[in-house]
Amino acid sequence: MKNGVTDFTSGSISRSLLYFSVPFLITNIIQSLYNIVDIMVVSRFCGANGIAGASIGGSVTQTVTYMIIGLCNGGAIMTAHYVGMKSDKDVKETIGTTFGIIFILSILSSVFMLIFSRNILNALNTPAEAFSETLSYFRICMTGSVFIFGYNAVSSVLRGVGNSKTPMYFGFASCLMNVALDLLFVGLFRMGVAGAAAATVISQAMSLIACVIYLKKQKFLFDFRLSSFRIVPDKAVNIFRLGLPGAVQNAIVSGGFLLVSSITNSLGVNAASAVSVAAKVNSFAQMPASAIGMAVSSIIGQNVGARKFDRARKTLSYGIFISLGFGAAMFTIVQLIPAQLMGLLVDDANVISTAVPYLRITACDYLLVALIFPLNGLCNGSGHTLFTMIPSIFSSVIARVPVAYFCVYVLDMGLSGVAVSTPTGTISAIIICTIYYFSNRWCRITI
Repeated sequence: MKNGVTDFTSGSISRSLLYFSVPFLITNIIQSLYNIVDIMVVSRFCGANGIAGASIGGSVTQTVTYMIIGLCNGGAIMTAHYVGMKSDKDVKETIGTTFGIIFILSILSSVFMLIFSRNILNALNTPAEAFSETLSYFRICMTGSVFIFGYNAVSSVLRGVGNSKTPMYFGFASCLMNVALDLLFVGLFRMGVAGAAAATVISQAMSLIACVIYLKKQKFLFDFRLSSFRIVPDKAVNIFRLGLPGAVQNAIVSGGFLLVSSITNSLGVNAASAVSVAAKVNSFAQMPASAIGMAVSSIIGQNVGARKFDRARKTLSYGIFISLGFGAAMFTIVQLIPAQLMGLLVDDANVISTAVPYLRITACDYLLVALIFPLNGLCNGSGHTLFTMIPSIFSSVIARVPVAYFCVYVLDMGLSGVAVSTPTGTISAIIICTIYYFSNRWCRITI
């Protein structure tokens, strides 16, 4: 590693995947602990209404954040390609342009979401009992979104240069701070879900600031001086060209989940709370595949930049093999002890009993995402981000939403109907991505 940059165009592929993905996995776990801790603390002090409020408010916040992350991915892809080309000047300009764009967009999106917050929550059929809690959580998170978006932008750039450890270290410190502030604000000061939201924002802000200070002292390739945050027009065009499809994709995927959440919310506050808790277990179980997919994207990005396509194919094969191993293990655990896993997060017996059937069905998706995350990593890493919108649209909207609606309102399957829609959507995405992979269109150079 030189100036915080790791070269993945040579050496052992399997070792590179594990070396790079393990910090991603730990970082993802740490990030998930923000919401998990929020749910655990809120459930103890605020009950089912608080759980629903933090969950729905968090889901809308994540939708906006995922859109920004999708755009950041354009910068990460370009950075990885330029690292493969050994062009430090282009790497620096890409990083500066990425940060400048994300800062401007974070301000604009925050203002928009704050103005229309009530309309958004009404459209999602937010239960009346949990509306005020949800609104409070959402507004506080949006007020501090510049820190949340900024941290994700830094993490994306570091991923592009092959550095996955630094975000892990500061994410861990931030998580510990979040736990302490949750207990302080919600438990001691009785601030409810507003305290949980404030804890999340403050923790992310401190993590971002500390990470930037550390990188400056370590003489990172980008110096973080104000003059360096310059938007270079041609780099901005390419970032939007590569990142906008990802942003739209994430918006569509998250929007699809929000539509399904709207169906879930119509079943009542218990159903909404049950799904929110089960979603935390699902998110945790899918993290290994997600981490592998991110590592695949970065490693393939460098190798495509270096025109090493056979090495890119091997990276995908290794990624799928490793992901399937993790997915099978997680599936087995959830089938054996679902109630016990839920009990680690909440102590509401009604919520747990409602969530267990839902969790068992959605666990089938662990085996499917082991395929789709590495396949998406291949498409994104090779710079073909526009294509990834197609399977995402089919998965989250064309397949998942109609199936959920039909199963719930026509077949009267309740939450089990919502659960069935999840693996159905993923299967459609796998079919589309597999066809694209064997077409070899991903080998076409985009930068």
